[in-house]
Amino acid sequence: MKISHRALLTGLFLAVSAIAGRALANEVSPRCPAPASSELQALMRDAPDAVVFEFRDQQAKLGIKLFDSLPPQANEVGDRFYIAMRPGFPFSRVIVAQHGCVEAAALIDLRVAIAIKKAIKRFTPEFSI
Repeated sequence: MKISHRALLTGLFLAVSAIAGRALANEVSPRCPAPASSELQALMRDAPDAVVFEFRDQQAKLGIKLFDSLPPQANEVGDRFYIAMRPGFPFSRVIVAQHGCVEAAALIDLRVAIAIKKAIKRFTPEFSI
């Protein structure tokens, strides 16, 4: 019995899809319908030239506060703040995450994203060892 290349590739694709689906299902839960890791992986898959900046602790709090002040004003909370920028693209993606789950995500103007990034770097103390 000879198996065609097409059938072999289809079977391989289905097996890989099932494994990836189970891994994603393990991350997704009613408490966390949008894991930050999945969002970032999708972003990097769709835009491999994007540069992602991650901010934690005080830097994340400042970034989220600045994000909340943008229209429409919100009151998001989180422990991680991400800014994803693409060269030559006029918008940047901003993600607020809490305990590994996406709380809010939005596209903002690149100039606003750069201003938020500069403000975070300027107004948060640099810790040295």
